Amino acid sequence: MGVDDTLLFSAKQFLIEAMENHAARKRSFAIVHAITAVELVLKERLSRIHPALIFKNIDAAGLREGSTVSLALLPQRLRNLGVHLEPDEVTLIKSVAEWRNQLVHYMPKFDALSVDQQLPRLLDFLSLFLRRELNTPIETFLPVSLYKTADQLLNEWRRVADAARGRAEDEGSVLDETCPSCGGSHALCLRSEHAVFCHLCSAEWYRFDHCTKCGRETVSSFARFSSEENLCDDCIDAAGDAYMQSLIDMERGK
Repeated sequence: MGVDDTLLFSAKQFLIEAMENHAARKRSFAIVHAITAVELVLKERLSRIHPALIFKNIDAAGLREGSTVSLALLPQRLRNLGVHLEPDEVTLIKSVAEWRNQLVHYMPKFDALSVDQQLPRLLDFLSLFLRRELNTPIETFLPVSLYKTADQLLNEWRRVADAARGRAEDEGSVLDETCPSCGGSHALCLRSEHAVFCHLCSAEWYRFDHCTKCGRETVSSFARFSSEENLCDDCIDAAGDAYMQSLIDMERGK
């Protein structure tokens, strides 16, 4: 794994942690992880110009062992090398860099409202920068399990969801249902009698005309078991829960 791969892989892990912590209202962890993800992505952009540019002193002996450029200085170095950053993006990066310093020294001065306002902006900047400068769409960077969180958190996700709906409309046979995997709406297309494809997360599903237990039309991750029994995911989950409870009751009855 090269330097570029290592930086981007690490950024992805920190971004995932930031979004999960934000959803869990763990503000301090979300801040630290989000800022670290941004720092790594900015250094990734520098390294694509030249790997040595991520270091504080590119002329130092033993370059690989030297310290890397600080987050506060990254925007100016990038701009000096022709990488576009809006003034408000630079201001945002510098302000959250100060937040991280405060957290590291156990003296945070920001309030919860500031975090709730700024953290989504920071994550949104990250998703924009990934697409704009690294040709890495956020939907390919995040695991499907975080698509619903992204939809609630990121303005940039609206572009992603709209593009998926557009692809579905172009194909036709759009279903008025949400994808069981990513929660995307109006992105599912019926491709054959029972085959369904999601244009947001690329998942493939089965469509049953009706669930034989609850009667509703559904998209399911399970193939039909027989011509007499088509069960939706909810009914299958409920049956599994009931079975597990019966085992517990039997164990308690012994």
